[in-house]
Amino acid sequence: MIVTYEEIQHLIPKYVFNEYGQLTGNFVSGKDIVCVSENGRIKIWLNREGMDANDPERLICDYDRDVLEGVK
Repeated sequence: MIVTYEEIQHLIPKYVFNEYGQLTGNFVSGKDIVCVSENGRIKIWLNREGMDANDPERLICDYDRDVLEGVK
């Protein structure tokens, strides 16, 4: 299920986007990222195209939701 970044923003460390950009050379734009919550995980994609292609190069992060929420 696609969720808005605003819904999960408090769970994601801000440095993740900077590090991803530095490591890949991809510019991360807040208006383009796509957040998906499914199977107990939160995945943040660089853009819709990357998500649709399931391109690991454009997957910014993939977290266990329970870990982010401090349950685990």
